[in-house]
Amino acid sequence: MFRFLVILLFALSTALPVKADQSISPSGIYTILQKNNVLEDYLLKEVEEIAGTIIQTAGKWPGYRINKPYVDGLINIYLVDSTRLPEANILADYEIELARLSIQGNAMAHEATQILFVDTLLLKFLITTAHLVSYDNYETVTAVGAIKARGIDAFQPIWNPRINSALTNAEYTEEWALLASGALAFILAHEVGHIALGDQSVTKRRIPLRFNNKEDKDKHWVCADLIGEKYRLQQSIEQEADDFAVSLLSKILFPPGILEKPLLRYEIGAHWYILYSMSEQMIDTLSATDSKNIHSAMRIQLGSGIYNELVAQRKNTGRGAIKVFFPKTHPANIRRASHSLRQLAQSPYSLYHGESSDSDQDIALFEMLIAMECRNLKEEYGL
Repeated sequence: MFRFLVILLFALSTALPVKADQSISPSGIYTILQKNNVLEDYLLKEVEEIAGTIIQTAGKWPGYRINKPYVDGLINIYLVDSTRLPEANILADYEIELARLSIQGNAMAHEATQILFVDTLLLKFLITTAHLVSYDNYETVTAVGAIKARGIDAFQPIWNPRINSALTNAEYTEEWALLASGALAFILAHEVGHIALGDQSVTKRRIPLRFNNKEDKDKHWVCADLIGEKYRLQQSIEQEADDFAVSLLSKILFPPGILEKPLLRYEIGAHWYILYSMSEQMIDTLSATDSKNIHSAMRIQLGSGIYNELVAQRKNTGRGAIKVFFPKTHPANIRRASHSLRQLAQSPYSLYHGESSDSDQDIALFEMLIAMECRNLKEEYGL
């Protein structure tokens, strides 16, 4: 996967947290969510168990609530179905961005109110992808592509607990459960990390650099020392939240009696979540670029059937593949994988403790190519 990502990247040669209006009580948020019928108790018991483990391990809050009226001082979690959200922001009075596109397929924290919003579409995607990987021998990127091509409702026999009762009685060690639960644990731990770190909104004005062409303008986003202090700070905040998540997951073992020896409960899923995230980005490149090299590589990776379905639905954004893999506000996922998962492996209870990663050489190649491109860019523009 890492080597394939390197090829994709070089075939070419989220919203900031804001402070809520303190004059308005956050207790009204629950009422608005109810009024708009966007709360969904999807696999509530299972989500509660994972969230409770994360929050208890953090030891910073007396408790949490899910899909219940707001209580100050607790972590308040709202599972929202983004498909029911309107395009307009329903929490604008609280200066919280909650609209269909802002949350779709994601989770987000609002530090000032200690609220986590989790899109249940994300949960359904994780579970469906994990099942396709575990039972149907799909590669993760192919599974993500199939779901995006056909729509999540086409996979209800997998993610709907009324149809698939196995969702609510899976064993800890079932592969799909390891993948999906670990991915959700990493996501929740990351967002809880934002709340623990507090409001770190970055308002520094960025002085734009001038480039002679769009290719060079796009390429400069891979260079940490060229993107400007504002975005470097934003990326460092995300890195801190990742570090917080890793520190939590490093303390959570399987319950006694499940395995012959103690191991980290969520490590396998945390590894897989990074792969899942990169797979989503790879699918996004189909709408972001017209590069023949990238489209050819994706056709091979996905197979002609899924590739053709996705291309038939694509809306050409003109965003460019570099902007997909190097977002302004987050570190590149390949770097998150290299940093966070290496930290996780330092635990004596890690499956990978004391082992070198098979992807280390690919990551080294990735960073070498980045350094070369950035050096050439800086020399050309005298930066």
